Amino acid sequence: MSSSSFESLNLDEFSLENPVNCSAGRRSRLVYLSRNSSNFAEVEDLFNKGWRHGKKARPHIQGIFKILWPDSNLEPYLQYRKQVQVRVRARNEAGNEKLLFHGTNRACLLGESSRNVLLCGLKECYLCSILRASFDVKKCGTKNAFKRFGHDACLRTLLVNRVVVGRPYKRYRNAPNLVKPPDGFDSVTGEIGWDLNHEETVCYTNDAVRPAYLIVYGHKPKDLPKPSFKTLMSTIFKTPLVS
Repeated sequence: MSSSSFESLNLDEFSLENPVNCSAGRRSRLVYLSRNSSNFAEVEDLFNKGWRHGKKARPHIQGIFKILWPDSNLEPYLQYRKQVQVRVRARNEAGNEKLLFHGTNRACLLGESSRNVLLCGLKECYLCSILRASFDVKKCGTKNAFKRFGHDACLRTLLVNRVVVGRPYKRYRNAPNLVKPPDGFDSVTGEIGWDLNHEETVCYTNDAVRPAYLIVYGHKPKDLPKPSFKTLMSTIFKTPLVS
């Protein structure tokens, strides 16, 4: 076994320092996945099975990005997962870690193409804020009035997150005043029933969640035929041109 292979065994799969991710370059936090990769197939399957809009056609996935993290950001998550695993002894030996969806606002063009991988600095872009430092549970549920996907974006985005669910406390009714799970539980899971028409999992600590993948989906508008020189000049000067 090579030294790089040995090192990768001791680093998290989503670590920016893991040699298996070096092809992405040290400056890139997002890795565009090939449609032939096992990661792409796994996330695509989650997306297809998780689509709950029965009256709407399931949109096409345009691309999936793997999200890499510095070890300093991953370590609190991995330590929390280890602590939960010791307590719940989950079968997956990872604190009952699950991949769960989260939708948020995007104010830039991140992910619009395989080359759009740099995080923006816009304060109103919740997506890039999450990708820069992960989730802040204090900001859960906050809203603003800016245009949801930016003025030039034609696709939508969805985060797939690693979530340490641990031992979930299941509820069928809303509980807006709940600020933490009951003693002995690690998260709260809303089950489809009286108040919910879809499942929802809530964690109350930042260390329980780390974004893992970014899905870009929707239908790109068809390219319009390029206008002829004559048409272009006529449009600019708003006068007909002599043949």
